[in-house]
Amino acid sequence: MEEEGIVSVWAGFFKDERALMAYAAEEGYDHDENPEISPFNRDFFGGEDLWPFDPDFWERDLVEATTDAAALVEPFSEGETIGEGLRALFPQGLETPCNAAILVYNYNYDPEESNPNPHAPVVFLGAVPCDLD
Repeated sequence: MEEEGIVSVWAGFFKDERALMAYAAEEGYDHDENPEISPFNRDFFGGEDLWPFDPDFWERDLVEATTDAAALVEPFSEGETIGEGLRALFPQGLETPCNAAILVYNYNYDPEESNPNPHAPVVFLGAVPCDLD
């Protein structure tokens, strides 16, 4: 659900940027006549709405593979603050190396309400505070 000052973070491993964008794509954002719902949307939001969150407030990209949750989000907006929150959730690091992050700002994702796909190529790490001002 939308909640100002919170960012929801997912992480995974992708072969390249093209594979990440095929998964967490922008279809429909430019008002295409036949918009497609992204696999990311289907895996974590049920795929019912084209944009279950504000498409102006999300980032996704590849980074250097790491098990350090803070390093994973460092290149993103408010990466240092978000990293501190993730480090608190994962003080021993992530179980497997990840090279991709998806951040949805002003959104407090709750997996209990969403029934996420357990076979998705990304995992939800958590929702942590951030300050976009």
